[in-house]
Amino acid sequence: MSSRSRKALALAITAVLAATYSLVAVPQASAEEEREARQGSIIISKDTQFTDVNGVRGGSGTASDPYVISDWDVSEIRISDTDKHFLIKNNKVDFLTLNWNGNNVVVKNNEVGDLRVNENVPRTGGPTTGVIVNNTFDVVGQLRHWDGVFAHNVVGANPDAMDPNQLEIPFFGDTRAVNFDGWNGAHFYDNEIHGYVEVRLHGHHHSSEYGDSSHDHSATDEHAAHSMDDMDHTNRFHEVWLHDNTIYASGAYGLIYTDTNHAGNDRTANSEENEELNKPHQHHTKVHFINNKLIGAGIYVDIFNADDENHIKTNRGLMQIEGNDITLTYPEDDLTFGSGYDGITVWDAKDVDLNIINNSIRYDGSADPLAQDNEYSTARGISLRTLDKSDVTIGGNYIENFFYGIYASDMSNTVFWRVFDLETKGVSDQVAWDSNVKNEPQVDR
Repeated sequence: MSSRSRKALALAITAVLAATYSLVAVPQASAEEEREARQGSIIISKDTQFTDVNGVRGGSGTASDPYVISDWDVSEIRISDTDKHFLIKNNKVDFLTLNWNGNNVVVKNNEVGDLRVNENVPRTGGPTTGVIVNNTFDVVGQLRHWDGVFAHNVVGANPDAMDPNQLEIPFFGDTRAVNFDGWNGAHFYDNEIHGYVEVRLHGHHHSSEYGDSSHDHSATDEHAAHSMDDMDHTNRFHEVWLHDNTIYASGAYGLIYTDTNHAGNDRTANSEENEELNKPHQHHTKVHFINNKLIGAGIYVDIFNADDENHIKTNRGLMQIEGNDITLTYPEDDLTFGSGYDGITVWDAKDVDLNIINNSIRYDGSADPLAQDNEYSTARGISLRTLDKSDVTIGGNYIENFFYGIYASDMSNTVFWRVFDLETKGVSDQVAWDSNVKNEPQVDR
């Protein structure tokens, strides 16, 4: 066969093959078909698993273009023990878990059932932190050891995800919507929350100064050498800001700062394995609750500077409660209002500069808070209970429809408190205290 004939035959065979493959080629699935087809989970537990098989669409998660996981509809996305930058966006997912991925994470524009961050499990990476913005969550089950930004999110607004027995229009009951479980330098702002927000101190999650990065207490080789010589675990610094959030809650409080179970959150743990955490130490703590709007329930501080056998001493902390707008809306037949459901409550605090400034606090309901013979007659706009070694400044507040504007009980002779520029309406007694308050307030009318 001549070379010309062989060339002609080759061209003919190529044409036939091309026609055959065109007949059997599978059409490219649309993005929507791809989302519907994928059922199950995206699980990544090390850097090498960031692949298209595991849901990676491409690059631009930053730090030289790592990974984007987007446009999936799956039951679970779980990413742990990595140090690559990644972006999670535009997904619908029932469970989103981000454990120990370092300061490399952006989560935005997702619909999520339950969010869990930095669970108490053994780890090889640093605490997951970064930015979580513009998402909707049914619940934030655990935002643990989170030092980043959580902003512009909606939590708990899906009534289909709530227990129908707890629905109380316009609220979805007194359930916990956000478990903010340990932090240092975090900003939680401009979120809409349906249910209460719990802000809990974790004493083993700390830095060596205000503004510094938190320590890594994992058992990796790099950090196993932590000692009292090269990293200071005796002085533990913690700071958090919650501001400009709107919180709907119908229980005892809408926003609570708490340090109960201090020892359990102060020592070694599955995720905090360094033995230096079990030695004597002291805490430095600043908490800022600023310009939040609470509808239905108020603000509660439940222990500041907890007692503990490992504490060398307390250090002067800061609790700033400023510019918040609080409306209590308990129904007339809810006796719990008179059982301590106050606008702002601070209980069991020591060695703190407590600043309660420029808040508006009102009860908006059908019961008469001034009636002496009903359960509402103990309701307080601001309640101070069991304080020691502290300076308290209460200024520029507006309080409406409570029996007491401000009421104090059980404050030692090391507590000095000042009240100024207090405006009230529908209040029987503006400032009152019991016999267990050792120092009378300085009141500037």
